[in-house]
Amino acid sequence: MKKTIHIYTQYYFPVSNACSNRIEKYILALKDEYDIKIITWMPNYTTWVKEKKYKWRLFKKEIWQYGEKIIRTYEIATKNEWTISRLLNYTSFMLSSFLYWLFAKRPDIIIVTSPPLFTAIWVLFLHKIRKIPYILEIRDLWPESVVALWYMKKNSLSYKIFHYLEISLYKNADKIIWVTKGIVDFIDNLKINNNIYLQYNISEKIENIKNNPYLEFDNLIKWRKIALFAWNMNEAYDFDKAYEFIKDNNNIFFVFIWDWSEKDNFKNKVKNFDNVLFLDRKDKKVVNNFIYYSDKILVPLKEEEFYKWTFPVKWIEGIVNDKEIIFFWPKNWEFNSFLDSLKNWKVNWKILEIKYFTDNIKKIINLWKKY
Repeated sequence: MKKTIHIYTQYYFPVSNACSNRIEKYILALKDEYDIKIITWMPNYTTWVKEKKYKWRLFKKEIWQYGEKIIRTYEIATKNEWTISRLLNYTSFMLSSFLYWLFAKRPDIIIVTSPPLFTAIWVLFLHKIRKIPYILEIRDLWPESVVALWYMKKNSLSYKIFHYLEISLYKNADKIIWVTKGIVDFIDNLKINNNIYLQYNISEKIENIKNNPYLEFDNLIKWRKIALFAWNMNEAYDFDKAYEFIKDNNNIFFVFIWDWSEKDNFKNKVKNFDNVLFLDRKDKKVVNNFIYYSDKILVPLKEEEFYKWTFPVKWIEGIVNDKEIIFFWPKNWEFNSFLDSLKNWKVNWKILEIKYFTDNIKKIINLWKKY
């Protein structure tokens, strides 16, 4: 009889983002040996509106493409910005999923992915109440990332509470999976958990795309190289430096896809430039088309200490698809070192491939001897 794994995540398909893509790879790695159930929210990202079949439902069961069982639980749909309404979104999902798990059959393992930290807090309580072991995957440090985005002060009471919960989650996890070496070093220095594993984000090579999305804008682009920015335009990015770079590089045509708090400000700032195009959100297939036909990927992260460990999947997509990465931060940051290692063949390209990811995750889970 197969052992049971519950995966607890705020995001899963049909929402397409780095978290959903990563969870999909977990399923590919584990579906043959384990019975997998995913506990996630009712999808409303990126429209912030639930489909009719998800409205006013406390729970909804579904089966997805690999046979994985999905349990969707209620949450208050709000726009993805750091406000009281966003806290309601996190806490409503946290409470509804906890309610489901209080009465659900006990799984052998829980895998929980964070951020947001709220997703993992109730897993810690379940661990205490029902003695369920859990693997904690950390894609970003939280609440440190919230401080870096200026949504929270480090000397505030809220930071101290969340930091205490963060450390408690690390201490009680049977295994911790991190997505960058810098974050591995961070937790290692805390000396609170020795079962730490590194697994970078990965990407597939985008191939055989015939529909060039830039043909529609050929009269704007002309002969210029194309640089793509295709993710959330928030406070993590230095749009002042991006502005100066765009102004000084009229030989590059910059395409911005997505939305967020900084979009309107930046759009107004560059409105007189003839080498910038803004597009609304596109689905994953369309974004892949843009990646495939772009020459460069723009990553204007701010030069702050926290971001030295950052290694998002969009950069991996750029590397795997042989795109030049445009960035503005110091050479000693992890991503820069990784790029240099790739160029000098010190790092094997295979660590960015799906098979390496699935084999590594399988190995980590199968090392589990407690149940």
